[in-house]
Amino acid sequence: MEMSKEVLSAVSHSFELATYSTPELRGLFNDWMGSIEKEILEFIKGKGKADPDEVAGHFRLTRESAIFILGKMAREGKITMQASKKQAENT
Repeated sequence: MEMSKEVLSAVSHSFELATYSTPELRGLFNDWMGSIEKEILEFIKGKGKADPDEVAGHFRLTRESAIFILGKMAREGKITMQASKKQAENT
């Protein structure tokens, strides 16, 4: 449920920013998204699987940005996603 909230927040924020951007900026963003998606796909292929935290750390993105990109890639059929129960941290 928390992941869904994070994804919805990221999508809402991206949509909000997109309404203010110029066609040039949207084009540059789309070019960047295409490039980062290819790099993430290669990263996942090399490891076999990866979680959002691994992707975020490797590409110096926030966790929210990694979740947004991975969600987009999954919706487009480029990757599959799995969910699992988060393990409790030892404190």
